[in-house]
Amino acid sequence: MKSFLLAPVFGLALCAPVMAADMVGPVETPEWTWQGAYAGVFGAGTLEHYKIHEPNIGASATHSVGSATVGGFAGYNFESGKVVYGLEGELGYRFKKSSFSDIPGPGRLDASTGLFGSLKGRVGMDMGRYMPFVTAGVTAAKLKTNAIGFSEQDATLVGGIVGAGVDVALTHNVFLRGEYDFSFFGKKSLEYCGGGCTLEHTVQTHDFRVGIAMKF
Repeated sequence: MKSFLLAPVFGLALCAPVMAADMVGPVETPEWTWQGAYAGVFGAGTLEHYKIHEPNIGASATHSVGSATVGGFAGYNFESGKVVYGLEGELGYRFKKSSFSDIPGPGRLDASTGLFGSLKGRVGMDMGRYMPFVTAGVTAAKLKTNAIGFSEQDATLVGGIVGAGVDVALTHNVFLRGEYDFSFFGKKSLEYCGGGCTLEHTVQTHDFRVGIAMKF
């Protein structure tokens, strides 16, 4: 008798999950979308190109140096059909401090671009988990220089930035990024010992970046 009474109980226990699943229905996974706010961090290898010109004697020196770079970025994407567009801001730091010993005039000069930031517009193509994009905007960097034996001079460089890359979705709110950016700054004249010791600085940078971000 006891076994006879327990049989219906075990039967209901086995059937309960199936009945509950039928009542609730299947759980739908939301479709991935690139639209929305996001923020992340990046690391980069940077190639900095310096051209330093002494106008009084008409001589120049050029150098290309490598630097490690880190930074963060945040932005917002809009999506219309397969086209993704938006704005993005970034702030970063380049660690390399370069020393040049062939500078016309002072002879030796230490230089670095250090802190930098950019505001960029982006346009991309929604290819599911992949979104290739191009970008362009304005950028600024803090140029720090020291003409050995003369004086130190700092300046803010302002210029343009263009680039291209691809975002790759890992989950519904995390994506990886690979990107190349080229920054070009206007010429900046700095005086190190009065009007007779002026150097004109022209700086360009190439950034090869890898980043990770979260979409909100």
